[in-house]
Amino acid sequence: MKQSIFTIIFLLLICASCEKQPDYKKFTEDYSHFIEKAISAFETKHGLSLAIVKDNRIIFEKYHGLADVENQTPVDENTCFYIASSTKSFTALAALILESKGKLDLDKSVSDYFPEINFAPELKTDSITIHHLIQHTSGIKNWPIINATAYTGVHNPELLLAQLEKHTRIDKKAPFGKFHYTNLGYNILGMIMNRELGQDWQSILHDEIFKPLNMGLTSARMTKAKNEGWQVAKPHSQLNDGNILERLSLEKQDNTMHPAGGIISTPRDISKWLIMELNNGAIDGKQIFDASMIENSLLPHAAQDKKYGDLKRFGYGYGWNLATTSHGDTLIHHFGGFSGTHAEVSMMPSTGVGVVMMTNENGSGSDLSFLLASYAFDYFAGRTDLDNYYDKKLNDYVKGISDWKKSIKKHEVDRSKRQWQLELPHEAYAGTYISELFGTLEVKYIGDNQLTAQVGNLKSPVAEPYDRNSIRVEMTPRSGSVIHFSIENDTVIKANWDGLTYTKITE
Repeated sequence: MKQSIFTIIFLLLICASCEKQPDYKKFTEDYSHFIEKAISAFETKHGLSLAIVKDNRIIFEKYHGLADVENQTPVDENTCFYIASSTKSFTALAALILESKGKLDLDKSVSDYFPEINFAPELKTDSITIHHLIQHTSGIKNWPIINATAYTGVHNPELLLAQLEKHTRIDKKAPFGKFHYTNLGYNILGMIMNRELGQDWQSILHDEIFKPLNMGLTSARMTKAKNEGWQVAKPHSQLNDGNILERLSLEKQDNTMHPAGGIISTPRDISKWLIMELNNGAIDGKQIFDASMIENSLLPHAAQDKKYGDLKRFGYGYGWNLATTSHGDTLIHHFGGFSGTHAEVSMMPSTGVGVVMMTNENGSGSDLSFLLASYAFDYFAGRTDLDNYYDKKLNDYVKGISDWKKSIKKHEVDRSKRQWQLELPHEAYAGTYISELFGTLEVKYIGDNQLTAQVGNLKSPVAEPYDRNSIRVEMTPRSGSVIHFSIENDTVIKANWDGLTYTKITE
């Protein structure tokens, strides 16, 4: 008799548990069908990794394509992707956590944090606080710091401090208090963290966020992934005539992982992050972070009026964009892109849905990610014309990519018509150019009127003609920049790349 009672109680508990876990079979069928349709239409060969969270769990995940075309390595649930600027919400929360522990004062000014620098009064650094840095309302700009931390990798604390002192300028497009998206505030925040805590931002994110959330395949260090044998998706492109998956050369290294864009992770790990955010700091029944702190981080502290696809962005919180979808719902999100990679981390509080998208292609891959994420959000928001609407959107996106490829091809044809306008023989421009703050620019002559250039991690293929005493180089794949040379007495003496001046070493 007792055994029968226990059996009944046990079955009732199972039934109660079943009632708490909704069945998402219909969503899985519909979403899987649309994903396959989109992958086929896009002819997606690159890696695509995604997860949908709802009701405190992952309700759907998908892994497709190649992490590395050269080795034919497929993407799986343990493949890490670089999430680029989606890092910002992690860095911002770390700052709020440090503030709550009394380790960092977010109301203290930039001038107070760097008292040895005599900032120009018009920069208003005595008014700029960490809040402004995080919310993109500082009103200042500094390209050398952004370039060094995200691209060349030529930096150390002393160089960054010197660049902060000598190259900080007023952002004329967005004065103090006005929103203007930039990596700079987060890079300065990383410098402040290192000064105040004697600890780099990577360690702070690990200790304060990754470890408490048990994000075991997440790191801000590429060397950790390498040393521990993690599979990291390599950068690729499919923006070519044959839609061929091409491996790109530029990869992230430790010296270009920075507080504004420096995390690798997996959808399963980011899902933990989203579940915590949707539950005001709690996960698995445990309060990891203060609820009021999480709620505050998601509010629109800075106003903006921007568009991203169908999204109308109206605010920015602590590392989060706030936008209204075409269906009228509020989406809290942060996307990230770099050469050969794209990530989206988004949530819709009204439906309790979170979406993470990762690809190792930032052309058609970014379009595919946005389309698939939008479908999932609209599905749970109750869009009635879902199938017809997204069939049309899919056709529009495919046409847009086709037009994009044609535009790229036309640009390549137009560039091929340019004639060299170098006053001296090509080899005269080759040499080593140095800068105390920006490192070394190497211009090499490889014969047959061909030049290449390298700065730190960046190395161009063969340069193309531009204008007078200038060459066009692709230091980052698919993105051109110009090196202008200065000549005196028939001798090249300086090179200016992307606004940064280097002096040639004379032999």
